[in-house]
Amino acid sequence: MTTRRDFLKYGGATAATAGMGATAGCTAVLGADTDAVTVSSQRFPEGVLLSYMAIESLRKNTDLSVVDETSLGGDPMNFRAVRSDETDLFWLYTGTAWALFPPKRDKIISKPRKLYRKVKQSMQRNYGLTMLNPAPFNNTYALIAEPKWMEKTGVKTISDFAKYVKNNQLSGPVVLGISFSQRDDGWPGMVKRYGFEKAASNLDTRTASSSLTYQIINSTQATIGMGFTTNPQLRQYDLKVLEDDKSFFPTYNPAPITNDIVERKPQIREPLNAIGPTLTYEKIVRLNKKVQIEKKDPQKVARQYLRSEGLI
Repeated sequence: MTTRRDFLKYGGATAATAGMGATAGCTAVLGADTDAVTVSSQRFPEGVLLSYMAIESLRKNTDLSVVDETSLGGDPMNFRAVRSDETDLFWLYTGTAWALFPPKRDKIISKPRKLYRKVKQSMQRNYGLTMLNPAPFNNTYALIAEPKWMEKTGVKTISDFAKYVKNNQLSGPVVLGISFSQRDDGWPGMVKRYGFEKAASNLDTRTASSSLTYQIINSTQATIGMGFTTNPQLRQYDLKVLEDDKSFFPTYNPAPITNDIVERKPQIREPLNAIGPTLTYEKIVRLNKKVQIEKKDPQKVARQYLRSEGLI
């Protein structure tokens, strides 16, 4: 039997070839509850955790039926699903929205509040979507390295790294996430911004899942790699972040993004708006640790957090 999620995964992928319009019509085909609020997420742990916060808050603070579509897929799939009313909301990061979805923009906005305002305006104007209150933590891309290597080489910033690879043979590979290796707000744009495209083309770059990068560097199988600033494995393995001294990477503050359900069911606005502002950097790292390292159920972690904050 074809499930709603199967349809979204395979139908959504097919629809991508025809643009962002997508999967309209399948709700009726699958007999889904049209009065429900459907919450989706990306497949990485933090995205899942955030969406479970939305699910738990809506279930406790409204009388609405809430459908769990967490771990649906990447940002483009979640975005298409929300736009086509197959799902109703997920947590979109401001930097991702600015870099990934049309219209194409070359300018990087480093100020978080300004970026949020611009993204919110763009989502409403271009797609008819509403972006709710963001979380203050910044889960941005970062180049990470083992502290002893940094001390030995004197590399502390990405500019230092660019200078180093121009003049030295790197002792090991550079490990990149697959998406990061291709995105304009990832490796290609970064090496261009820091002026070492030629030197970078001679590096031994390899791709790996972002969750493995920290372990690979810790075991000295790679010199440097891509990480995320809120990943608890940075602390677990005592890895360090190279300073983005030219402010290349945008801010990535997550916020719930919704379709017109927020107008049709306005009772969802307040519970969703209340979540993000409570999530500081220290809090999200602690919560991510529970899920990623301690292997606790993300839905239970989300529920316990909301209770501790008095949100449910």
